[in-house]
Amino acid sequence: MHFEELLMDSSTLIKYKLFKKIMYLASPSYPIAQIASEMQLNYQQTVIDLTEIDQELAQLDPEHQSILLRAGKINSQNLSCTLDDYRYHLLQSSVPFQFILYFLNEDQPSIDDFCIRYNSSRSTVSRKIESLKTYLKQFKLRFTYTEAGMAGDERLIRLALFNITWLGVKGVTWPFPAMDEAIAEDLVDRFAIHFPLARTYIGRHELKFLAAIFYLRLKKQNYVRYDKAYNFLMKDNSYYDMTKLDDWEYFDLNPRQKRQEVSFIYFLSHIIPFYTIDDDPALLHTLKDFAQRPNPVYLLAQDYLAWAKEHFFQGYEEVLSQPTILGNLLNVGFGYYTIKHPFPSIPHILGREQAPVRSLRELQEGSQDFLTEISGREDYRSFLTPETIPLIAKSFTEILEPFFDWKKFATKVNVGIALEHNYLLITNLQRFLAETRFATWETFNSAHLKDYDLVITSSLILSRQFPEANVFFWDHTGSEPQSIALLQRLATLVREKNR
Repeated sequence: MHFEELLMDSSTLIKYKLFKKIMYLASPSYPIAQIASEMQLNYQQTVIDLTEIDQELAQLDPEHQSILLRAGKINSQNLSCTLDDYRYHLLQSSVPFQFILYFLNEDQPSIDDFCIRYNSSRSTVSRKIESLKTYLKQFKLRFTYTEAGMAGDERLIRLALFNITWLGVKGVTWPFPAMDEAIAEDLVDRFAIHFPLARTYIGRHELKFLAAIFYLRLKKQNYVRYDKAYNFLMKDNSYYDMTKLDDWEYFDLNPRQKRQEVSFIYFLSHIIPFYTIDDDPALLHTLKDFAQRPNPVYLLAQDYLAWAKEHFFQGYEEVLSQPTILGNLLNVGFGYYTIKHPFPSIPHILGREQAPVRSLRELQEGSQDFLTEISGREDYRSFLTPETIPLIAKSFTEILEPFFDWKKFATKVNVGIALEHNYLLITNLQRFLAETRFATWETFNSAHLKDYDLVITSSLILSRQFPEANVFFWDHTGSEPQSIALLQRLATLVREKNR
């Protein structure tokens, strides 16, 4: 289930999807009937929803020009706010989202007080947060109602709260009135060296949201516990300075609490960021520490890379030697080695779809089989379980995906070439098809028509004689746009063929 589906009721969700749809139209005139048809919506209701969207945009921006045109059309170019702005606007009337912001910010939250403030009943609140409750249950988290809040592993509570608040707000506003933004800045500065996120514009804003949740949970005396799984990495390691909060003036934590909270921040520095730069200082420290300190996480990453090189990267194994790949595998492994069951993450709550290409699915399935095969080893037994293996396999596959030559394993597109019998003309096209690496071709033969996924021809004669053929018309004088169009057509076909 996607983020918006967890936080919005059905009518609000339709408006959000409509806004998202028209945002990408970039058209000065688009029929509402076509939008309704493409989204499988009732026409009259679509008109009503678009009218409401238009009114909401006028409230958000007094300079807004209506998106509604005569003759049942809209002008999507008149949208006067971003998708993030509109999402946040809708979430301000979302019971689940407001409930989360309420118990985060209020000193003494209660379900009764929330119901009064938001003109709701206990039963309504319970019903509207049901989807979110189900989502959180997989992480062994639950809502509490006597004192409005959440219960479970405090580390996972904070992760879940960060994911929801960040994706809901995306920096549109500061949604934590109970905390000064300057405090969040101070906390980020203290630990920035450990977080690659801190070196990017958006990443720094994300860390400020994390810092806010950290602060607000401590304010209510919700503490994390130290996990012995951290020991191999952090114990007697000067890089992980456990005194970083000793002079922090905002809370009077005892030495044990300081150690617990600081170690959790260092834990986050491994499981939240994904490295993108090979010489990132945090990455170099990660690689050094994991390699020099005996631990099953490093062993797992090495075993997995060796398996992947042998089975899916033969002939170009060197691409898997990039430091970022190993670092990101270590991050994933360390997360599951520590938590030992599913934990909240932004990709998870976004509901990212499975890789559509069959060869990538084969990589993921192969990864899962490999992890299952080695799960009985003593080093891996504690965290490679039936519950975690599919999740780790998916994450590992996603890390390797940018470097995976799926074309090498793909079923290729069969192309019939029907051009003038001229060596130079045909050779140029054949060279282009060879460079794509996912097409095979032959001179067009009508007896093989059913075998062709695409027929490239320079004459309309063929399409008239064989109207059932999937034809791409090739102009010998065509330039780069024609080549791009053909490449896009071929790419679409190969993906469809390999689903």
